Amino acid sequence: MRLTLNWLKDYVDIDLDPEPLGRLLTMAGLEVEALEPLGHGLDGVVTARVASVEKHPDADRLTVCRVDTGRGEAEVVCGAPNVREGMITAYAPPGIRLPDGPAVKETRIRGQASCGILLAEDEMGLTDDHSGLMELPGEPVPGTPLNHAVPVEDWAFEIGLTPNRPDCTSVIGVAREVAALTGKALRRPEIPAQGGDRSTIEEHTRVTVEDDEGCPRYSAGIVWKVEIGPSPFWLRYRLHSSGVRSINNVVDVTNFVLLECGQPLHAFDYHRLHENRIVVRRAGEGETFVTLDGQERALTAGDLVICDGREPVGLAGVMGGLNSEIQEDTRAVLVESACFDPLTIRRTSKRLGLLTEASYRFERGVDIEGTVWALRRSMQLLAELAGGTIESGVIDEYPRPWKGREIPVRVDKTNALLGTQISSDAMAGHLSALEMEVRREGGNRLLVTPPACRVDLLREVDLVEEVARMEGFDRIPVTQPPIRPEDEPDPPEVRLGDRIRETMTGFGFSEVITFSFVSEEAPDMLGAPRDSLLRNAVRLLKPLTQEQAVMRTTLLPGLLQSAQTNIAHGERDLKLFEWGKRFFPREGSELPEERLALAAVLTGSWSRKSLHRAERAVDFYDAKGVLEALCEDLGVPEPVFRRGETPPAYRPEKTAQLLLSRAPAGWVGEIDPAAAERFELGPEPAFLMELDIPALQAAMPEFRRFQGYARFPAVLRDLCVVVDAGVESERVRRIIADEKLVESVDIFDLYRGDQIAPSEKALTFRIRFRSPERTLKGREINALHDKIVQKIEKQLGGRLRDR
Repeated sequence: MRLTLNWLKDYVDIDLDPEPLGRLLTMAGLEVEALEPLGHGLDGVVTARVASVEKHPDADRLTVCRVDTGRGEAEVVCGAPNVREGMITAYAPPGIRLPDGPAVKETRIRGQASCGILLAEDEMGLTDDHSGLMELPGEPVPGTPLNHAVPVEDWAFEIGLTPNRPDCTSVIGVAREVAALTGKALRRPEIPAQGGDRSTIEEHTRVTVEDDEGCPRYSAGIVWKVEIGPSPFWLRYRLHSSGVRSINNVVDVTNFVLLECGQPLHAFDYHRLHENRIVVRRAGEGETFVTLDGQERALTAGDLVICDGREPVGLAGVMGGLNSEIQEDTRAVLVESACFDPLTIRRTSKRLGLLTEASYRFERGVDIEGTVWALRRSMQLLAELAGGTIESGVIDEYPRPWKGREIPVRVDKTNALLGTQISSDAMAGHLSALEMEVRREGGNRLLVTPPACRVDLLREVDLVEEVARMEGFDRIPVTQPPIRPEDEPDPPEVRLGDRIRETMTGFGFSEVITFSFVSEEAPDMLGAPRDSLLRNAVRLLKPLTQEQAVMRTTLLPGLLQSAQTNIAHGERDLKLFEWGKRFFPREGSELPEERLALAAVLTGSWSRKSLHRAERAVDFYDAKGVLEALCEDLGVPEPVFRRGETPPAYRPEKTAQLLLSRAPAGWVGEIDPAAAERFELGPEPAFLMELDIPALQAAMPEFRRFQGYARFPAVLRDLCVVVDAGVESERVRRIIADEKLVESVDIFDLYRGDQIAPSEKALTFRIRFRSPERTLKGREINALHDKIVQKIEKQLGGRLRDR
């Protein structure tokens, strides 16, 4: 919510400077995120009267103006199309500097002397209007400082509102808070009587509400003989300062009232409404409608539409229709001021991707009691600014009037929750200042009726929060809550998670935390087949968005989206991991099965170029090595990697399955290029790893045992064998490792080339032999070496490489 200090002062007296006022609002729960000066830096700009206008002798589009500046006349070359003799405008004399602009100098333009500048509104940063010179209202004396003639110096507050405070999506709503916090009175604009004594609007239009659940209140009024034109400066300046673009006087009035009191309005061209009437109904399934932005929208039966006697003219609470918009020839306006069901508006807005100022407010709930006031306020301004005549009376379809609900508040309970000693009188004063009706029932009980605009106040604890806000969060004493240590140790998963996080960060990884809710299309992004278990997801009954409609069955979508975000911001060297739960339907239970998992992604460089090392891109063995080192750190013996059925998102020829204690426990490999393209990860390869935590826990030893230092020396031998290209190196390593006196086996070379057949490969291993009981002799080692070669020949068809 963006609003200005001067606008606030129209409704409440404010003695505070902008910064203290911002702190006051922030401590009351309305966080002021930004404070921006408006119209400052114009001290040297003054009013000036154009005394004469002559064509420039050497330029068709320029004029030479003699200007009365209050200190004499100045000659100024001007290119504005609206300059004319007698107009009062803004003048910048030589020597001053405009905001975000160069210093004004006396110069020559096409050979003609020009002393100063006549200014448009955008050149002073007041609005975005550059159609011509700023034309000042009234008859200010030439030479008057601009801020004295038009109060442009102001401050803009950017307030971050929580979704439960729709009452503060307006200037009057924030003014109500300021009045309550400072003890001042709130002033609302006075609206004089409109029309005659007898209501005649029913003779010109009627309103039919077919769905009073979707539209519990609909108010309408008519203004005749309007003249469409630009809005006055004060209105355009306030809209611009609030981030709203000026369109014309009629549309600007509806936007102004929306910002003023929080009630969205819509103006229809009365003569473009078939049968001059309004019907509020649900849309037909598949019905189409063209909104004000020129886009054709396909509607569903859940959408609420505003229709005339023949077709839709507005998408209720979201956007009006192109077929009834205000145009230059509009002469009669029907103004809509309604209250719509928040859930209906939110569903339509999200489904169509249309977030407007109106839908923002209707989604959160508007003041159902304020529709007629906002309607009359808009018609008052239309009469003043568009020269309109107000039709007598308004139509107000309100079948079930709002009834306030009393909420009991216990004084002692409130003090116990807040840790305060606030009296019942003080509590009643705080709540009354927020326009709530308060009745006392004994010394310890208050009966409070919130106003209709406070749709967030439903329970006693909500009113306790209001007391805390008005008392001041900074005045509530800070106390240390008593925390007793528990006898129960942390669950094993918690300790394991902490250990894995510590290990992964030690490897240079950064942890990310993503949503447990994902889109139903997440398996498609990974390339999962139709029968994949990843599609067996738990659906949410009421998802916040379609992007969070199901519970995740894998950590990869969120992890890859995090990688995508980093890459989009230029960070390509990534090591990210996530520790979290996956969710699967559980037969016979409403609650899903939850399985912990670890997932990681690596992209870019494993090591960056430096004085002592070259840059190296990540590869499969980096990801595999992380899993091996993690298993070693946790004491998991003998992790095995083998080929298996490739899961979604992985590249088949560069993927391995992890086995722990001969049970499947995870995957490691390169991301499939098609999946990488869908996640926009770029052309460089990225690598994934996944680890199922229950499988890891099952393979972890209960105790870590200390192994003493070896008493006898080890003997190292290298073995190079030639095997078929399809034989996995792990199978060879296992044959070697099965020998009793083999302490360790490491592969350190792979050869394919002219010296062996194309269907073969050569693998070289370093074997460490050691006996815990004696020093091994050369002939023992030779016998073991020959035995290993024979087993490889027999089981795998391999042979010792002789060259």
